[in-house]
Amino acid sequence: MTGGHQSGLYFPRVFFQAVLPEICTTKTYNPDAWIEECYFPAQDDSVKKLRAIYYNSKYFPEKGLKKKYDEFRLTRWGGSFSPVQDIENTGSICIFAVGRDDDKIKSVAWVASSVEEEDLIENWLGCEVEPGRFMMRSYVPQPETELIFPEKWFNRFPTGKEIFSFVLRAFPRNKWTGSIDALLLKRREFEFEVFMKIENANVLPRIGNGFKTVEEFIKYAHSVSNRRKSRTGASLELNLEAIFIDEKLAFETQVITENRKKPDFLFPSGKAYHNHEFPSTKLHMMAAKTCCKDRWRQVLNEANRITPKHLFILQQGVSGNQLQEMKDNNIALVVPASQIGSFPKEWRNSLLTLDSFVKRIRTEQLNFQRLDQWIN
Repeated sequence: MTGGHQSGLYFPRVFFQAVLPEICTTKTYNPDAWIEECYFPAQDDSVKKLRAIYYNSKYFPEKGLKKKYDEFRLTRWGGSFSPVQDIENTGSICIFAVGRDDDKIKSVAWVASSVEEEDLIENWLGCEVEPGRFMMRSYVPQPETELIFPEKWFNRFPTGKEIFSFVLRAFPRNKWTGSIDALLLKRREFEFEVFMKIENANVLPRIGNGFKTVEEFIKYAHSVSNRRKSRTGASLELNLEAIFIDEKLAFETQVITENRKKPDFLFPSGKAYHNHEFPSTKLHMMAAKTCCKDRWRQVLNEANRITPKHLFILQQGVSGNQLQEMKDNNIALVVPASQIGSFPKEWRNSLLTLDSFVKRIRTEQLNFQRLDQWIN
């Protein structure tokens, strides 16, 4: 869809180290192996002879290639008829399971086809699947990063705001030389690492102590799962709020509009929104969601005075049909700059990056002479 020449799914090195370690080598050029069959239960269909390949041209300069690759992919899925290469499944959760029986390798794949299926998968995992994040159940050891946390965090699980304050100290705006798009993604990744380490430190001892009843275990498991789910959305809002403050934008969060709706961010204020003397063309809103899928429809009635409504997402790529439907409903997408290339070429110029959105709002607010009287 994006015009790229690489086909198939990208998988990180750790996956191939666990499943196909024999191709994790730079002694031969583009080593490969074959997965005998991949079964799709939802379609009751199979793909024969998946090709697992390590593109390692980075280590073979003598080939004289312009692009130097160092990545792993699974190819030969059967083209656009395959669920994993159907452009309408862009942004969907994909589960991929692999098993080896002697020299034969077989696999099963499931591509979620609805929000309900994705919710079910996330319930199984006990956490929200963030766009572009690879999750793996394996016994391959991961490198540890030494982090020093406040002592009280080991006795009481910190709030999302406490964790984010820790992240802000590690990545302050005044010491960041890159774009705010890159800063948001860097903070998010670091925050996830911090959260997982704190969770392990708090949860593992409790599990080790055991439970007296099944009900006690289930209650505790639900509390851990719910905390994981609530972290993701709240984290994104905290990240955006911090950037808007650093960039000196006038805004409010969770302002009540029509029918008790609460947009995540309203520019410049609730006072301005509810006074019809304030021009509607100077009002803006942003909703923040990790994935859009059909969730973008939730934004449509959040602020009736505002057109278009901006939606910030982390999802890597959206199909052309969905993008057209959002445009028809006056939804303007804002995405991290590094992810623009994952969208269809014909739509890229219509997307805003976080940096371009902030500059647009800031310029408008600086040029609006009477803004001060509308800020609470």
